[in-house]
Amino acid sequence: MKKSSVKNKTLWGVVLVLLLAGCGLKANPEPLLTAALQMPVVQELTAKPDENTIVLTWTLNDPAGRTSYIGIERSRLGSPGNACKDCPRTFEKIGQFRVDDRKKREYSFTDSLAEKDQTYSYRLKLCDEADVCSESQAIEADMK
Repeated sequence: MKKSSVKNKTLWGVVLVLLLAGCGLKANPEPLLTAALQMPVVQELTAKPDENTIVLTWTLNDPAGRTSYIGIERSRLGSPGNACKDCPRTFEKIGQFRVDDRKKREYSFTDSLAEKDQTYSYRLKLCDEADVCSESQAIEADMK
């Protein structure tokens, strides 16, 4: 009986050492890709009122060609969920298009549903083939 007791103690000791050795932080996690390669960058995003529309223009810096489509989202100040200018906004999708030409850098979109005397915020969603998306910063336009 003493033989099995020594074996059990030895076995439990080895298991305990293995559990303790496999526990804990080994190193800080490393990103799989650098931030520059993860998602493309929207540059020079503008929103300009033009008679009965608002024209968005931007430059896309995507050297890796990861963007497969761009979604355009809009938020109207004063609509439900968008009560104040400095509050977090809710955006609705108003357009989307595929990025087929990898060499094209300058894009535009016309919001023909913009109404007079309203303030709108716009942002872009850049998505890859796996539907992993990043959002641009929002830009504001007053339709006067």
